[in-house]
Amino acid sequence: MRQGLRIVRVDQDDEPRVAALHRRCSAAARWQRYHRAMGDPDTYLGPLLSRPHSVHLAVQDSRERLVAIGHLLSDDGDAEAALLVEDTWQNRGLGTRLLKELGRFAVVLGVPGVYGVIHPGDARMAAVLHRTGVPLRTVLETGSATTVRARSQDIGLALACSPTRRGWWQRGAGKHRVSGSPARPSAPEGGVQRVLRRSFEDASPTC
Repeated sequence: MRQGLRIVRVDQDDEPRVAALHRRCSAAARWQRYHRAMGDPDTYLGPLLSRPHSVHLAVQDSRERLVAIGHLLSDDGDAEAALLVEDTWQNRGLGTRLLKELGRFAVVLGVPGVYGVIHPGDARMAAVLHRTGVPLRTVLETGSATTVRARSQDIGLALACSPTRRGWWQRGAGKHRVSGSPARPSAPEGGVQRVLRRSFEDASPTC
């Protein structure tokens, strides 16, 4: 990604900017994210952004306006990944990059698996998932949603095998570190997990 875009860590202190992103998104974009009609974002973003042991990453433009956001939400040991991209910024690779960065967090934190809930006809999200190169397993299909799941082990392998981009990492401020989560995974680290952790700590990617 170009145009001065940067991936940053956000939390409840950034709620006004996250709410502004939601208000610029169409009802269709919000529906694809939440699978239901959503009201005023001020009523639900606070609990979402302050959820314990969760990670929130956003794409920030050169004016520090958020144009996309991704969440890794802790859920009984595993984690749910969810994305929202502003309509005018869709089809530019932002969702793919955010999902990969969330995958790095999942691997480094030792999350066993990551899942997402999508609409069966959501071709854009299907393309994002395909570009990650991670094997996916469909675990539930209903008339309105499909749940797909990936093992963090497979996510780590896909990330380790992806081409290295020079200049991708820059040292970041403390806010870009994981807060409210263990500094190291509770389970013994594998080789891929260890390499990703060493390249990840104290870093903030640019696009």
